[in-house]
Amino acid sequence: MKKIFIISAALLAVVLIFLGIYNFAFKKSAQIAQQPVVEPVKVAVAPAKAEKIKVISDGGVIGPVFDKKTQELKYYDVLTGLVWKMDAEGKGKQQVTNTKVANLKSVLWSPEQSKVLTTTQKDGQTSFYMYDYQSQKGTLLKNGLDTAVWDNLGVKIFYKYFNAASKERTLNIANPDGSGWQKIVDITVRKLSMAPVPLTSLVSFWNFPNKDEETQLQIAGMVGGEPKTILKGRFGADYLWSPDGAVALVSSLRNKDSNAITLGLVTIEGVYSDLNIPTLVSKCAWSVDGKTVYYTLPGGIPDGTKMPNEYQEGKFNTDDTFWKINITTGEKERIIEASDIAGKYDASGLFLSPTEDALYFINKVDKKLYRIQL
Repeated sequence: MKKIFIISAALLAVVLIFLGIYNFAFKKSAQIAQQPVVEPVKVAVAPAKAEKIKVISDGGVIGPVFDKKTQELKYYDVLTGLVWKMDAEGKGKQQVTNTKVANLKSVLWSPEQSKVLTTTQKDGQTSFYMYDYQSQKGTLLKNGLDTAVWDNLGVKIFYKYFNAASKERTLNIANPDGSGWQKIVDITVRKLSMAPVPLTSLVSFWNFPNKDEETQLQIAGMVGGEPKTILKGRFGADYLWSPDGAVALVSSLRNKDSNAITLGLVTIEGVYSDLNIPTLVSKCAWSVDGKTVYYTLPGGIPDGTKMPNEYQEGKFNTDDTFWKINITTGEKERIIEASDIAGKYDASGLFLSPTEDALYFINKVDKKLYRIQL
């Protein structure tokens, strides 16, 4: 019996020891299993904010246009005078010409963009050239020109001519190379602005915007005759015709003693209405249907500035915001919120893509071409 007791006690001790070891191991595993799994900390990174205004040229540009046939942008380089092209977003840049145009001042493409009028200025001397890209032929136009524009079809040019001998100033029409010219009307003012009236055979002209001069908008036929005055009584005025030629944007001083600019409309019949937008027509672009005007509001104009003279003379740069207006309803809307404008933009030469999904402009601050996705 004593042996049985000793054996039983030994077995009981072994069982207790086993149960103790098992129980300790099980609890440890359970504690480990119940502990929360610590995942690596993930820091949320906000996606980069897409730029609303994108620069798409490497350097300064002049005379940018959108070629509807190739869906490409073309422009002259400010420094070299070479012509370049690229896609609508500024990619795939390619050189078009090998001829450098020195001292380039202005560029005006014909409506179908097969020809171009360029103006160069050196030592105070201004020269006008016409280049035909189809025939690859360039022509130096005669001396005495100080303003030249294309007609609506691109088959003729209108130009102001000063005869140094007779001191006469005339508005004329000629072939693009200057041949076959005819006088349209006599001109009295020294500095003249002009533009063809879209979808007509008329040319409009007015004295160059000057704060101290009353501006007269006039129109005349291609074959001449007595010019018709459309609008007068506005000071420092400038104009931009709608695509159908029915109305023109007018930027002018609110009155002759003011420095404040206002944007308005004038019909081809001469009826004026004020849009009460303080901007210049050089900062505007029409939609194809003529119902919407895209424009910038210039900020940062120094107090006491003589507008529009000192701005035209390049004495300062504006700080613009971007808008559009429905001229039928008068509804105004920001294209870009002010908080999304990171840099300083003094916009000029605004134009839309053919599908109106993008707005392009030259920033006078750096002369580069910019694109706004609409």
